[in-house]
Amino acid sequence: MRTFLGKEKPRESFQEWLVTWLKWEQIDNGFNLSIIGTDIGKGIVPTDEGARRYRDLVGWCFQDVARQANRVDVIWYGLNEQLK
Repeated sequence: MRTFLGKEKPRESFQEWLVTWLKWEQIDNGFNLSIIGTDIGKGIVPTDEGARRYRDLVGWCFQDVARQANRVDVIWYGLNEQLK
């Protein structure tokens, strides 16, 4: 099996981290998990296979976060749009 970012299954590894973070949030009512990411999916698709795989992986991880989130906001050029 090919590895990516040092992991055989990087998306599954990210999902394990996400579950850990969400469990931390549930420990106390005052805890609030906020994840801030940078979108790398806009623009020209890279010709390099590794760069394309990285771009896809980041997008899938953002989808996993959004699926679990109570609220999702996109900020583009300083303008906020609440998606969820």
